[in-house]
Amino acid sequence: MFGYMKEFNEYYLKLLQLTEYEVEVNEKRIEFGYQSSSHENLIHLREKYHLEKVAGTGDELSQIKNLTQWVNERLPHGNVRPPEHVDALYVLALSDSEPIQMNCYVIATVLNEVFLSLGFHSRRVHCRAYDAYDLDSHVVTLVFSNTLNKWVCMDGSWNCYLTDERGILLSLEEFRERLSSNLPVWVNGESIETDWSIFYKGYMAKNMFWFYSPVDSEYNYEARLEKKYGALLPEHFLPIELTREIPDKQSVQISRNPENFWSIPNQHNG
Repeated sequence: MFGYMKEFNEYYLKLLQLTEYEVEVNEKRIEFGYQSSSHENLIHLREKYHLEKVAGTGDELSQIKNLTQWVNERLPHGNVRPPEHVDALYVLALSDSEPIQMNCYVIATVLNEVFLSLGFHSRRVHCRAYDAYDLDSHVVTLVFSNTLNKWVCMDGSWNCYLTDERGILLSLEEFRERLSSNLPVWVNGESIETDWSIFYKGYMAKNMFWFYSPVDSEYNYEARLEKKYGALLPEHFLPIELTREIPDKQSVQISRNPENFWSIPNQHNG
């Protein structure tokens, strides 16, 4: 199958229900790192676009939501090819005169760099499907909330976040777990289901079978000659992409333990 098909919604959910991780496995820790907001390009980004003003003077969670909304308004989602360079200053400059469509990978990258520029720990995470012939996937941004002491999932492509029935923001891991356990997930904190929220949860159920993320979260990561990635895979599963020869100067560290892949920044920080 190619892309999301609502007729397969129960199939997507069943896949999540049947997959397990190896929580007790003894594996090498993935040393995720997060660039300091004092990096010159992040300072330039913060000052050029007055991001402290964009974030506002409210609490941490309101700032996270404001920044996500701002990126979404500047960069509406569209299935278009990435530009020549994928970094926040280059991409946002393209949208200075008017909003310009970008794909989810570009939007998640820009949002990640926006968060980093204001001192948040954040990561770009590629959400992948089980089906090797499914060429569709989705990319979101995780930002660590000190208020909640956990990662929260922010989707700049559609200005989306997820909550439980109490309105508490969810991590990507919690989102996956609640869907597989048939527990309530509210899109943007709204308890009333709409065609959009039903679609979004089904679409993400398809795309949360395995995950892929740069090990170092930093400005213009794609320009690096040497790149390291981490992948979180369910037990007994190895995607075709990771059985092929990895390009020179790239490496992928596989984890089957979610506690490793979703480790909090103050445990494994760069």
